[in-house]
Amino acid sequence: MTVIPIVALATLAILFLLFLSYQTWWQSGAEGEGGIDNLLPVDLDAFRNLTDPDEAHFLRLNLSPKEFRRIQRIRLRATAMYISVISKNAGRLVVIGRSVSSHPDAEIAAAGLDIVNRAVQLKLWCSLSLMKLNATAVWPTLLSPSSRIADRYLDITSLTASLPGRVAA
Repeated sequence: MTVIPIVALATLAILFLLFLSYQTWWQSGAEGEGGIDNLLPVDLDAFRNLTDPDEAHFLRLNLSPKEFRRIQRIRLRATAMYISVISKNAGRLVVIGRSVSSHPDAEIAAAGLDIVNRAVQLKLWCSLSLMKLNATAVWPTLLSPSSRIADRYLDITSLTASLPGRVAA
């Protein structure tokens, strides 16, 4: 009798992993070619402000609960837009990393593989964060999005930008 829930749970887990794989790997190839100059702009300071727990705490203290929930939902929608752009850029960074990974210089090729690995992890992190944001939109007072995505994104774009100009462009 307990086999059915276990099988159902295992099936859901497999479907979830397939979905995440699709989001992180297969969609990254569809993001288009181009160098780091072709990344969509992201205002990381604004993103960090939206995900700052101290800012949310300040708003919670200074607004009525109803007004806080309304403002927080707006902030969460803006955060989701930033995460979507970062995810698209991560896909583009995967493409850049893949092209660099076949470079004849072993050090540059290794940097390309590092970019691919980090960008795939960032896309996965973005997918998970978007799911968390969807849950947070229902309960805006319970959860807060993470600003660590901005740090990871900045690390990867800096690494990509540090490649020799002829490779990263």
